[in-house]
Amino acid sequence: MATKKKTEKEAEKALITARAAVDEAQRLVKKLDKKTRKEADELEAALAQAARDAKKAAQRARKTADQAAKDAKQKAQAAREHASTAAAAPAAGTGIPTFRDLRDRAKAQGIQGYSRMNKAQLLHALGEG
Repeated sequence: MATKKKTEKEAEKALITARAAVDEAQRLVKKLDKKTRKEADELEAALAQAARDAKKAAQRARKTADQAAKDAKQKAQAAREHASTAAAAPAAGTGIPTFRDLRDRAKAQGIQGYSRMNKAQLLHALGEG
């Protein structure tokens, strides 16, 4: 019987030790769980901020692309208008270039002072007269 009581006491001691270990483990898990939840919340906030930033960047890129497309259309229209006026610009059938055509060519060739030259001076500067 003494053995039985001794065994029961040892079992009770082991049970108390096990309960203490379980309580400690639960406390640590709770602490770790709070830390994990806090990190998850921080990551969620960072992800939400990144999503907002990406949305703003996409809107800016779309706006810039729309403006670039609008500018390109305007430049193309201006080029078409210039081409149509340049084609009709030379004097009818004489083959003599117009003053505007001469100025455009002088500008393209980088001739200095072309804006103050008359038609004869432009022809001379271009080597045609």
